[in-house]
Amino acid sequence: MKNDIIKFIDSRKFSSFDMSLVILGVFLITFTGYAAPAYGSVIPMLFKEWTDLNWDQLGYVGSLSEFGSLFGALVCSIVARKYGIKKVLIASVLIFCAGTFSLALSPTIEIFAICRFIAGFGFGGVIPLVISLLAEYAPKNNKSRSVATALCGNQFGAIIASFIAIYVTTQFDQWRPVFWMALIPVVLLPYILKTLPESALYMMKNNDVEGLKKVLRKIDPDYSSSVNVEEALKSFTIKEQANTVSYKDLFGKKYALISVLASVIAIMGLLFINGVIVWLPGVMTNAGYALGSSIAFTIFLCAGTVIGAIYWASVADKKGFVVLMPSIYIIGSVSLLLMGVKSNIIILYILITLVGFFLFAAHSLVNAFIAQHYPDDLRTIAIGLPNAMGRIGGLLGPTVGGLLLANQVSVMGWFMVFAGTGLIAALSFILINIQSKKAYSIDYQG
Repeated sequence: MKNDIIKFIDSRKFSSFDMSLVILGVFLITFTGYAAPAYGSVIPMLFKEWTDLNWDQLGYVGSLSEFGSLFGALVCSIVARKYGIKKVLIASVLIFCAGTFSLALSPTIEIFAICRFIAGFGFGGVIPLVISLLAEYAPKNNKSRSVATALCGNQFGAIIASFIAIYVTTQFDQWRPVFWMALIPVVLLPYILKTLPESALYMMKNNDVEGLKKVLRKIDPDYSSSVNVEEALKSFTIKEQANTVSYKDLFGKKYALISVLASVIAIMGLLFINGVIVWLPGVMTNAGYALGSSIAFTIFLCAGTVIGAIYWASVADKKGFVVLMPSIYIIGSVSLLLMGVKSNIIILYILITLVGFFLFAAHSLVNAFIAQHYPDDLRTIAIGLPNAMGRIGGLLGPTVGGLLLANQVSVMGWFMVFAGTGLIAALSFILINIQSKKAYSIDYQG
């Protein structure tokens, strides 16, 4: 949309407002990204408390969080269009915190499983809404980096969860305190409410002049010299059906293939991420490594992901996604496959760091790619769809990992399965590139 407010937001330099929004995004995703690795880290302790458990059951319990996330991403993306991103995002965070903290109070594995579903619903709403806000407010030449940096919160959460799990499980022989961290966002809720802006597009649709001025003033105190809010709103035009945009709009002739392939990429991405994050400590323990060393693999994995996500996002902002995405998916998948080769622990630490730097970091860029591939009025649901469909992969990841362990598949076979999903994602990106090239050729000739 060629609106003065949108142009003002897109064309300016990265500011302290953007930095605070990215930091808040990192913070929110850190605590929503805490639950899955925390669960994976305490699995050996769950066997001690509930002695009738088996690998299959814990795989299903791990998947329930993703099942909840599927609904959370779908529902929250639609509801946010009516009530605003800020309100729905805050509600999603609170639902996640309540569900995760309740894990520490669960008397049975059944109650534990229900709490993971509830936490998953909240988690499912947080990521697409945070990404939508960042994609909307970040300057045009910094959108990929802002989104990818915020998504590093998943890895920060995993690193924090791993360190806390190592300390709590080894020092106190307890698993319940690992989930107490979920209360931190609740304690900091006043700060979140004060810092988090409402979507500018939502305020424009609702003619919220004062709300827009308040946000623009935070962006640049001298904004009025560049944009007249009242005049911009008067000239603001958007197709009338935009208020009733639905997921079917993503499957018109122009966007159908990319919507399908983006969903495939998201499914494959969350399949290998959740499968590896949840089961990596268990797989390495089964391979003969001590629990503390096995949890350390998760720390190296997440550290590599953080560095890779920020680095590759910078490359994407300058060079684009066309060659970048298939390449880093393929290199990361090969690195994951090599994890199955018997080696010394130093080489394995290097390999798992490379898996994070390439394969896991690649998935962090998917949302940035999607956010920039659709028009403003479709952005929220365009991000919501693959994030919702991706939960199918997230649902399958812990289940597939658990079934492979339960059926005593070799370590090489286990890593081959998850490396294969990364190669499917790479192939999907290649197909998107081919389709986009054809579409560009048609538009150019037209």
